[in-house]
Amino acid sequence: MAVHVTLNGTFLYNRYELLAWLNETLQTSFTKVEQACTGAAYCQLMDWLFPGSLDLSRVQFQCDTIMHSLHNFTLLQAAFRKAGVIRHIPIEPLMKRNSAVALTFLQWFKIFFDENNDGREYNALEARGGQSLVPLSPNARSLLPPPAGGAFLLPNQ
Repeated sequence: MAVHVTLNGTFLYNRYELLAWLNETLQTSFTKVEQACTGAAYCQLMDWLFPGSLDLSRVQFQCDTIMHSLHNFTLLQAAFRKAGVIRHIPIEPLMKRNSAVALTFLQWFKIFFDENNDGREYNALEARGGQSLVPLSPNARSLLPPPAGGAFLLPNQ
């Protein structure tokens, strides 16, 4: 079962430290925190912490559509449940690439990772079958299309 962590309003890491950690840990090349808003990086971190909590082969690492991202966040939610993680995932704001939400969620996940990492060796690139974890383009504004006359409902919101 997961060790639970909370943010107490004080950020322990700045965005540059978080990006350096994410890039080193997952062997990727994120340049902005918002690029992790596809959910793929979080899924892989869960695979590292809680092997078997999700099927990594189902993660969309080449994520460039709303459906891929929704799929990844659905996998992440299921992995949270399986590992006993009690944490709301702000899917819609993440997919809208809300900077503050993206930073807060990554901040929480870094602390969560540190508290739950048992030191197990993990080769991130090998674990995802050599696939590049393609970050969203730094210039992409959102994975969500603009509203067209109706509300867009996301799972568990």
